[in-house]
Amino acid sequence: MTLREITLTFDREPSRGAVEAALSFEPQIRGTNRWRGRTLVFVPAGPLQPGEYTVRLAAGSLGRSGELLREPFEHRFTVREPGVAVIQVAPDRSEERLVELRAGAEPRILARAPRIIDYAVAPDGSQVAVVAGDAAGRGSLALVQVSDGAGRSLVFDPAINIGGVAWAPDGATLAVVRRDELPGGGEGVPRAWLVRLSGEFVDTLDPEGLPSLYPAWSPDSQHLAYVSPSDARLVVVSLATGERRDLGQPRGGAAAWSPDSRIVAFESTPRSASGALPPQPVRVVSLDGAVDLLLGREGEIRSAPRFIDAETVATLRRVIGPQRTGTDLLFESVRDGRQVRAISLAAGTDLVLHWDLRPDGRAIVYTVQTARQFTTVVLDLETGQRTPLPAGGDLPRWLP
Repeated sequence: MTLREITLTFDREPSRGAVEAALSFEPQIRGTNRWRGRTLVFVPAGPLQPGEYTVRLAAGSLGRSGELLREPFEHRFTVREPGVAVIQVAPDRSEERLVELRAGAEPRILARAPRIIDYAVAPDGSQVAVVAGDAAGRGSLALVQVSDGAGRSLVFDPAINIGGVAWAPDGATLAVVRRDELPGGGEGVPRAWLVRLSGEFVDTLDPEGLPSLYPAWSPDSQHLAYVSPSDARLVVVSLATGERRDLGQPRGGAAAWSPDSRIVAFESTPRSASGALPPQPVRVVSLDGAVDLLLGREGEIRSAPRFIDAETVATLRRVIGPQRTGTDLLFESVRDGRQVRAISLAAGTDLVLHWDLRPDGRAIVYTVQTARQFTTVVLDLETGQRTPLPAGGDLPRWLP
């Protein structure tokens, strides 16, 4: 049982219609039923709220040949409040640590290495893929169980340098950025690869094996967006057909997808470099070409786009020049670019470079950087309440 799905497996061939009619939840959970052989898979329509839940299966004739379930089946489970993961530097600066922060609990170290290059939380929150760098900066890939901190090496090869990681929405595959050692010394170009959870490399994202960076999955798992550094373009590739689409010139960083997998937002270069302080915008483009917006004005740096829903995108904004300010979070319509909300996150010279949206969309977590000090804050988007966490760190991400 995970946050993504609830499964019931039968030892006899079930009558699917009878099983679905006998299934209920307390409190009620909206969702859809799917089948994998003798296993019923219930997929919730959205993230479950923290609390106690009960799944029930009423007694009755549930087998395809009339077999009886003589006693009602009942199972209780708990969805806990989401936590936050951050990267911290050890006090003596000898190592970096991936730390789990949860309300009412002491901070817990999930991984440690001379450097934590990147990490990604599995869609169900059960494990974290960690790219750890050695003293020479070469990256390896491991999976860490959130429940007990147990780790399993996935890719550890002196001839392979891993530089970034992203989970597929179904939690069955990873996309990683890999550089290979060359026979004469040095490293080859970076390429994004698909990797199974066994550690087996499947194929490169680019059909021609060209360099690729910053892979980002669409929520429906049908497409991957990545940066093609050889021609400085953001490319979307169909995993079914291999078709590539050029969406424009990025500044860097991973793209963000709308929940319906129709629209991509990414840090873009300006269309024109005119003016004393040309904008560093975020571009919002739909795969069908119906939407194409540049968000950002002269003197603004826009970064770290995230979709709040299918109609709204949020970006970090910093203003440079004489009118410089701290960092704001702007919410804008993907239809016409109209601003619908603005939240100040940091003032003066303090920076916010990274933030994350909670899976249920009700809160964000962000880190304010002041010199070498990091303060990580949870902001409730409904009430506006801000809660600084007892420990801060870089690259904050939610742990379901």
